[in-house]
Amino acid sequence: MKINHKVAVVTGVAASAALMFGGVAQAYTLDPAAGTGFVGKGEVQTPFGWNNAKLQANAAGVSFTYDATDSYTAVCTWITGEGTKGEKTHNVNHSTSTSVTSLVAYDARVKTQITGFTLKGFGANTTTGEVPVVGGTCPGSSGTDGTWTSVTQTGSTGGLYAHYDISVALLVPTVPAAV
Repeated sequence: MKINHKVAVVTGVAASAALMFGGVAQAYTLDPAAGTGFVGKGEVQTPFGWNNAKLQANAAGVSFTYDATDSYTAVCTWITGEGTKGEKTHNVNHSTSTSVTSLVAYDARVKTQITGFTLKGFGANTTTGEVPVVGGTCPGSSGTDGTWTSVTQTGSTGGLYAHYDISVALLVPTVPAAV
């Protein structure tokens, strides 16, 4: 009977430790206003297929970006050279890539054991495409540029990405527990 009790206690402690430490290593946290947070080592190891030794060797070369693409359906209206009204619907994407400054985080008890990456804030960003604005100029032939008369956002994708060399991985955020 004592042996089974000990096995149950050890199993319970191991399960609790796996939840406590596994949760930290398997998801990131990110303050979307400041770009601060934490990425657990497992969040980087898993998509890149690295074991602990490989992470230790490659950690200095890991970087992060927050990338987002917003999609819009926009109607461009113009008057042709003959005075006829023209109208065309465009699908427009606007993409932003923002660097996220990070530092390798180490276990306080073992200075060489990496626990993950501390996100220190947003850095430079680059954008591709322009967000259409009702009343703004839309593309057309020379002399027949039109005006955006309707703009509807149809989607938004993106998230935090880890980069190493030419490899890129979309990371999965921590999902708050339901109350």
